[in-house]
Amino acid sequence: MFKNITLITLITISSISLFSCGEDYTNEIGHVDGLIKILDSSEEVLHDVDTATLFEMTIFVKESIAKIKSKNDTLTKEAALEADQFVGRLKSLYGLSKNYNKYQQEIDLIRTQLNNLKQDLNNGIISKEQFPAYYEIEQGGVISINDKINHATNGMSNRLDKMKENKAAFEKLIDDPKSYISYYK
Repeated sequence: MFKNITLITLITISSISLFSCGEDYTNEIGHVDGLIKILDSSEEVLHDVDTATLFEMTIFVKESIAKIKSKNDTLTKEAALEADQFVGRLKSLYGLSKNYNKYQQEIDLIRTQLNNLKQDLNNGIISKEQFPAYYEIEQGGVISINDKINHATNGMSNRLDKMKENKAAFEKLIDDPKSYISYYK
């Protein structure tokens, strides 16, 4: 009986001293949670873009450009201006279409890193002195992907809606012989 009391007392004292030596990482974990919220918001912005329409319009525009080039002719100034209204910022359409999956993979990687950092803090693997260096790296990743997504998606949903709405008129324009200079020669 005395052995059990001594053992229980020894375990209790060891546990108390072990946990009292541990640092409180509540503040640091709160900072990591803040980065996770920003990352979640960036992911939501990326997912707000209608990907079906994005990929459909990207393919349609590529095919339309190929169709125009295949005619070995040049659009009239008026037709070119009208076509430009439809296509708009073509580079951003292609860029988002090309990089959409890459952005998602980058978000997933950063989220994994943030969760690992949080777990390391909870397990006391990273000291309070080391935390700022790790945090700065992860913060840089979150800021970078956030900027990329905001730049790539800025106004994209409205542009895609407009393109979808005007698709038939654009097809008619590029199919119309009067849209090409050779018609007037």
